[in-house]
Amino acid sequence: MFHPFVLSPSKDLHIAGRPPTSRWLWAAAVWVVLISGCAAHRHAVEPEALPKRDATLAELERILAARARVGGYRALVTFEVSRGNRSGSVKGTVRFTPPRTLDIRGLDPLGRDLFALRAEGESITLHRADGVPTLDSVEAIEFELAPWIGSLRVADVLRVAGSGQGPFVDSLDLLALERGEDVYTLYVLMLDDGRVRLDRKIRFERTRFLPVSEEWFDQHGSSRLRVEFDRYREVAGQWRPFLVSATTGAGSLRIAYHEIAVEPS
Repeated sequence: MFHPFVLSPSKDLHIAGRPPTSRWLWAAAVWVVLISGCAAHRHAVEPEALPKRDATLAELERILAARARVGGYRALVTFEVSRGNRSGSVKGTVRFTPPRTLDIRGLDPLGRDLFALRAEGESITLHRADGVPTLDSVEAIEFELAPWIGSLRVADVLRVAGSGQGPFVDSLDLLALERGEDVYTLYVLMLDDGRVRLDRKIRFERTRFLPVSEEWFDQHGSSRLRVEFDRYREVAGQWRPFLVSATTGAGSLRIAYHEIAVEPS
């Protein structure tokens, strides 16, 4: 159960999570972390044309939980990877099957499979159309996918490809919400070797509370992966980003969605 409370009367920041031994010890730790971490589809109306809304931390959690209950879908996409002055792209498909299966296929210009990457829970496998045996080692998969993903980690590619359904927040996460004039920022904190540190930061626009970006941090508080969401359209009653862009120290990945088809449940 979450126990929201106001951290400081002078700041519009709220915290929720497992009840700490001392709320003010947690509050002090949170402040340290935050300071250091600191088309067939209907298009979304420009945010400037809609009135800004307010939401509590509990309301934002309910919004995220509802969006996380996404059904199966298939999408036609273009993957673009770049690092320095080198870049490349490949068309493909992304398919999500509840509860936790994500299939990514790369296609050649004739629509034939180049590769098929599957993540099912914690299991990741890669099948190549050229007769290479199915691989289940992360190192081997990254080596085989290097012509298409460069030096990006396969876990980051999967995270970006699956992020089109929206950020996920666990019911046991320690959360802090900062209300800004134009965006809300949700901080996801974690215990790491006995101390609280920033794990993720999610920013929302204030009309429909659609995610604008999601950023992951390493144990030193440095940004490790930043994902931005843009070009929202309504698909089967849900707003989905048709452009997802990610940046890491190893390069950048851009996924442009051309069509999304929701599969019947």
